[in-house]
Parts: sequence; structure tokens; C-alpha cells
Amino acid sequence: MARPPHVVRRLARIAALVPLLMVGIGVLGTSPDWFPAALILGVLTVALAIAVLMATATKGWVFFAGLTIGLAVVLGSGLIFRAALMQSRGQPTEVRIISVYTTKGKTGPIYHCRLKRTDGRPMDHANIVGMGCNATEDAGTSEDLLVDQSGWLDPQPVDADFSPLPVGVVGVGVAIGLRELAVWQTRRIGLREAAANPTAPGRTSAKPSADNRSKKRKRR
Repeated sequence: MARPPHVVRRLARIAALVPLLMVGIGVLGTSPDWFPAALILGVLTVALAIAVLMATATKGWVFFAGLTIGLAVVLGSGLIFRAALMQSRGQPTEVRIISVYTTKGKTGPIYHCRLKRTDGRPMDHANIVGMGCNATEDAGTSEDLLVDQSGWLDPQPVDADFSPLPVGVVGVGVAIGLRELAVWQTRRIGLREAAANPTAPGRTSAKPSADNRSKKRKRR
């Protein structure tokens, strides 16, 4: 359904600003404390972004473009922020596995370890899965992990590779650019559809009809 030009322009402005929200949600999801909320917000934001694009121009490709690019921006920005923060604030730290428990997974038991710094300092996100936590007999052993001193991120392996970080930044930038290109394209299509359908709801004719002109002459 064609929409009035002013509605198309308003929807396009909203759609163009959505990547800012996507990046913020991606960053929020890097913290284990905020991941559940960020997951819900991310799904809702991507769905809303697709709906706004499809309301701007009713084309089939809009849905697939909005979905793939939206997910790329949310997930990519989170991965980039995580890598950049750990690279700048992560420090190799010796930790001790103080307890281990298991949960049932699809392919076998999943081991969960509770950690404690050997220097006695408090540690955020002390419960981990993997990263040396592989059996109940691991309790009492020590290992080195990369720990975020700000407390935002959970620990990572000490040999984590951050070399793909510049490529990730470029990738997210390209994804945002493609989304803005999709917004511009849907805006152009929407305005073209509005011009081809001057009787769209909410659009008024600038010229009076013949009946109105005849009524005005009679009144005179």
C-alpha cells in the first residue's frame, strides 16, 4: 500500500537511526549480566527495523536485507567491543577452580566451574563453562585466564587472538553502510509509489475539484 510522501520520509528517518540502537544493544550484550535483556531487545529491534523498512516500501527483498544486515550489525558490534575491551583491559591472571558441577547437554555432560583468584582479590563472573573446565577432578587446580579488570566481561583464554579486530571494524562499517543504502532505496521506492498513487490515505489534493469550483461560483 502506497503511503503519503511525508509518512515515507518520516519512516526513512527513523530507519536511518536504527543502527545506533543496534550497536548499543550489541555492546550491552557483551556483559553476562545484561545478555538476556540485550537478546530480547536485539530481537525486538531487528523486527522493528524490518517492519519500518517494509512500511516504507513494500518490496520482498526488504525483509531479507533488513534481517541479515540487522543481525550483522548487532552481533558484529558486540564482538568488536568485546575484543577491543579485553585487548585494552584484559590481564593474564592466575585463578583456581574451587568447585565443579555438571548439567546435561545434547552431546553429553556440560561442566561448569567456579573460579577464585589466587591473589585473593574479588573476581566478577567467576562461573565459567569450558576454558579448562572439563571434568569434576579439575577442582583445586589452577590456570591462567585473561580477566577484564573493569569487571564487564567474563574471563577468556589467555591466548585469545585479537588480530581480526580491524577486519571486524571494517565489516560492521560496511554492514551499516549497506543498511543506510537499503533505507535510501526503500525511501526512493516509497516516494515513487506515493507519486504514482495520489489518492493514498492521508494525502490531500492541492487543487479543488470541479464540483467545489462550481459551488464557489454559485455562492458569488
